[in-house]
Amino acid sequence: MIKGIYQSARSLQAANKNMEKISGNLANLNTVGFKREGLFSEILKSEGKSEIRSSVDTSQGQIYETLNPLDLALVGEGMFTIQTANGYEFTRKGNFKIADDGFLVNEQGNKVMGKAGEINLIEYMNGEENDIKITHNGELSINETHVADLLIVKIDDYEKRKTGLNFNSTQDIQDLAQESEFEIKQGYLEESNVNPMIELENMINISKEYETAYKMVNYLDSSLEKANDLGRI
Repeated sequence: MIKGIYQSARSLQAANKNMEKISGNLANLNTVGFKREGLFSEILKSEGKSEIRSSVDTSQGQIYETLNPLDLALVGEGMFTIQTANGYEFTRKGNFKIADDGFLVNEQGNKVMGKAGEINLIEYMNGEENDIKITHNGELSINETHVADLLIVKIDDYEKRKTGLNFNSTQDIQDLAQESEFEIKQGYLEESNVNPMIELENMINISKEYETAYKMVNYLDSSLEKANDLGRI
């Protein structure tokens, strides 16, 4: 009976975690480049123990046109590299801009990295009218002058590296993505790969699982209490 209560409690824990995942996915339905987090499931480890673990859905999101030359969509493998105060982060969110000091940055003002380091465009800019071109393999030029090559990397252990909307680094730089593995589309962005219908269906199913597990815990707890009362007679 104790084992049954424990198993039901584990089911409740997993259901709560899954509801959090679904809520997070739906909240980021319109977030550029967001990668859906899969539901938690119990994984049996080689030493016979089990743990509750989730996964990250890295499938391609839909691509849509913006006509902004600093909006970049990745097709295929790879992630953009961003330098933050806490180290490097990797993201598919390619809506970049030029900061007042000329650096190529993301929405938060963190610098976008090239293969040679930070990317500064100020010395190549000609007033407000500048022809910025970024090729399919990440070569960035401005006014027909080559400036930098974007640093596109591949990462492993997506689940362990997930930090909010991006992925963190346990090393300085991960493996470079090969040019044959990705394509950069300038003037486009990648949508979130969250499917709201799937998330809502999962929410309904998990609500049912939670209700069943909750009733089971209450039933077993009541039965255990009655058994204890009989033992006192």
